[in-house]
Amino acid sequence: MTAHAPGAPSDRDGTPADLLALAMERTRSDLLDIAVHELRSPLTVISGYASLLEGGDLGELGEAALKAVRVIAAKAHEAQELATSLLTVARLESNELRIDCEEIALAALLDAVHDRVSPRLALGGATLSLYCPAGARALGDADLVARIMDNLVNNALIYSDAPATVTLTVRPASGAVEIRVGDRGPGVPEGDRERIFERFVRGAGAARSAGTGLGLYVSRECARRMGGDLALESSRPGEGSTFLLRLPPV
Repeated sequence: MTAHAPGAPSDRDGTPADLLALAMERTRSDLLDIAVHELRSPLTVISGYASLLEGGDLGELGEAALKAVRVIAAKAHEAQELATSLLTVARLESNELRIDCEEIALAALLDAVHDRVSPRLALGGATLSLYCPAGARALGDADLVARIMDNLVNNALIYSDAPATVTLTVRPASGAVEIRVGDRGPGVPEGDRERIFERFVRGAGAARSAGTGLGLYVSRECARRMGGDLALESSRPGEGSTFLLRLPPV
């Protein structure tokens, strides 16, 4: 029997060092959880008033004031997304992210993704073509899958020159359901094709939009926790990229 000095670290499960590390992870996750919830309340109020102002419910605004209100609304949305991403990262790393796997009707889920991105499509003259069999289904957490798809589609629009053309294709494969998001953007340099899935790493052309570099990291980790995966399937400079999300079949 091997004895350990009091307080000495050990690689055995259940030791004081292991329990301390676990407690620290939980504390960090709890603190982020509290911080995010505290941030969401004022951000929701800001977004709500910005929406009322933009819609003219509180009186007509001049063009300059209206432009300022739209900037406020956009920045509030960015802050909400950042808070959510940071909380998700903390929960992933502490293994506390709740995942509710169920049978997902992909056509309905992807139609909702299209609806959410429609204002951006109209604003930039972009197109999103969706090819999904009516009966396509997969296993996963519907909220997480929707978040992954929102991220992939928005990235495709951000990194493409206007007018962007994005395709979203669903097809069955051996042991999986595959969802591909393709664009005709500048492509991803060879040296960045795995780095873009790391935390706080943003690809070439990141100056086009604000962001944290957490989207692809969170998306891949969530896909893997659901029994699937996310990869950059192909990319050619000047010709675009295709991201592949694999989910377990029903």
